[in-house]
Amino acid sequence: MGAGGAGVSALARVFLARGDDVSGCDLKESETTAELEEAGVRMFIGHDPEHVLGQDLLVYSGAVKRSAELDAARAMGVRVLSRAEMLAQLINETESIAVAGTAGKTTVTHMLGHILVTAGYDPTVLVGDGSSARAGSSEWLVAETDESDGTLTLHHPQRAIVTNIELDHPDHFRDVSAVRDLFQWFIEGLPKEGLAVLCADDELARELKPKARKVTYGFRHDSTYRCEATRPFPIYRGLDLLGHIDLRQPGRHNIQNATGAAAMALELGIGFGDVAGALHTFPGAHRRMEFLGVFQGAAVYDDYAHHPTKVRATIEAARELRHRRLIVVFQPHRYSRLSALMHDFARSFEGADRVYILDVYSAGEENTSGVSAADLAHQVPNGLYVGDFQTAKEALENIVGPDDLVLLMGAGDIKKLGDELAHKV
Repeated sequence: MGAGGAGVSALARVFLARGDDVSGCDLKESETTAELEEAGVRMFIGHDPEHVLGQDLLVYSGAVKRSAELDAARAMGVRVLSRAEMLAQLINETESIAVAGTAGKTTVTHMLGHILVTAGYDPTVLVGDGSSARAGSSEWLVAETDESDGTLTLHHPQRAIVTNIELDHPDHFRDVSAVRDLFQWFIEGLPKEGLAVLCADDELARELKPKARKVTYGFRHDSTYRCEATRPFPIYRGLDLLGHIDLRQPGRHNIQNATGAAAMALELGIGFGDVAGALHTFPGAHRRMEFLGVFQGAAVYDDYAHHPTKVRATIEAARELRHRRLIVVFQPHRYSRLSALMHDFARSFEGADRVYILDVYSAGEENTSGVSAADLAHQVPNGLYVGDFQTAKEALENIVGPDDLVLLMGAGDIKKLGDELAHKV
């Protein structure tokens, strides 16, 4: 249930690849539901208790709170697990590496999975980008884990990476200290013989105290694995230069992400040459600075960024690409996040020549604070409120020209606008 979501769809792909008979449902069609159907999942749009007839297991999205399907499954004796519980079961029974953090975890998971695949480990990789999961035949598992609703406490991996710790879900956490406490609980759960790989550039992540062996990575001079913001970028272990990595993905944050993935792989005993070779061929995660096509002579990119730190990092990465003007279209995600982080959002678009703000994608939330996307547009330099996709498209038609770069950002359905601009509809 909720098979169109990133987390549930990743599990569906893994079950399908393992030879299970998989069906799924969601409230509406999407690119992900179409891809699952094409892969062999029997997809239904809408919810119906009859969907559970003849099923052994029902896995449901955390977004589903109450449902006639859940009631029917339990009444029939069908095993029922949330997405987080199902993921925890996979993590807890394998040679697992969990990747956690507020930002960067999707890319780091995908990067590390790609390194292990290239090195012959044949891992199962659960990436939360809706399209990059794979089922391997070995005991190795690399999984992106989610802190948004506190279910991080379910997971007991052998090894873990933590990329950073920020307040991203004010609907669930009272403040950033509550988020930090959750991550500390998670990292303390690693076995003594396990491994914690922590980003040294993030103070809260750096200060986590595991019982397991701890190594750090990042730009800080005292990182166990240190990188520098040059291209190709070097990685040092202590004072020793291990070599350089030629990464295709732009952005300082991606150098940092690649160093985190490399640190874990090197600690597993994979040679630096294999690590560097894999990262050079890394294809990039879905909806992470993903090139969609061309609109009126301008390159169109799409990104999942929905938190001020992610927005800022994505704009910095876009500035590294050749362009005349950087034109951003942003769709805020959740009223609670926009309300809690309004001032941070307003400062995160520095470097953009024009910023168009769409209406908030509610993700099912009530607007209890009364906040609006127009409030954000008024505070963003070069910002303009456009509301809906059609108005945004008309605004872009009037300004976009050859060699501009159009960057769409948000965790909602903004990619539909990008596909329309790039004629992928």
